[in-house]
Amino acid sequence: MASFRLTLEYDGSAFCGWQRQPDVRTVEGVLREALAALRLQVSSLTAAGRTDAGAHAHGQVVGLTLCEDPSKEIFPTRLLGALNAVLPPDVTAVSATQVADTFHARKDALTRTYRYIVVPRKTRQAVARQYAWQVRGPLDLDAMRRAGRLLEGTHDFAAFGRSPRPGGHTSRTVHAVKVRRLQGVILIEVSADAFLYGMMRSFAGALVAVGEGRMSEATLHELVTQPQARRANLTVAPAHGLHQWAVTYPESR
Repeated sequence: MASFRLTLEYDGSAFCGWQRQPDVRTVEGVLREALAALRLQVSSLTAAGRTDAGAHAHGQVVGLTLCEDPSKEIFPTRLLGALNAVLPPDVTAVSATQVADTFHARKDALTRTYRYIVVPRKTRQAVARQYAWQVRGPLDLDAMRRAGRLLEGTHDFAAFGRSPRPGGHTSRTVHAVKVRRLQGVILIEVSADAFLYGMMRSFAGALVAVGEGRMSEATLHELVTQPQARRANLTVAPAHGLHQWAVTYPESR
């Protein structure tokens, strides 16, 4: 066996999310097709997280164990070059390192960081329309920053998403929420130990609603402290503005 940690970057516009599914194009499916084209037999494949249909990734981490051919050794640099020769243009393998066979991309991760891009403008956008959520604005950044601090810490975030496992718990630890303006766009960055399904998009929707004055900070606080059920009026931001950004691991991994 030979095990590797891959970092992938992909434009999610033409994908139905990460996880392999029959009859639809997914990132995992495309990656497995590329490995098959290279005649590499996959023993196990894990990912740090599952991205939504239409969402993008800049640092998706994949744990890959291959059944090694005894006649040839697989080097990380060779694997990286071979993958990029057969992967489609909207997926790139950024790095590859050899790791222990026990490495698991999801279970070993310490933190995950997502970014959400919002463009507050009244005229329609041409360049960023596939990568950012356009709202009519303007947005109150100070209010959004105060609201973001309410999301930090360990809470039951059931109002913002669901567990990836049936019956799984919905408590997560959010390490930091940052809201800043960069040349006409608003960047919402959240780092956490893990995310629920839909959690980051719900965070972005709630913070934009606060910035627009449609939701009070007190109401957001209630969603965090009283998470009995998702509120019907909670906006879920569209997937195309979501960017999976980075995953961190212990140094030993």
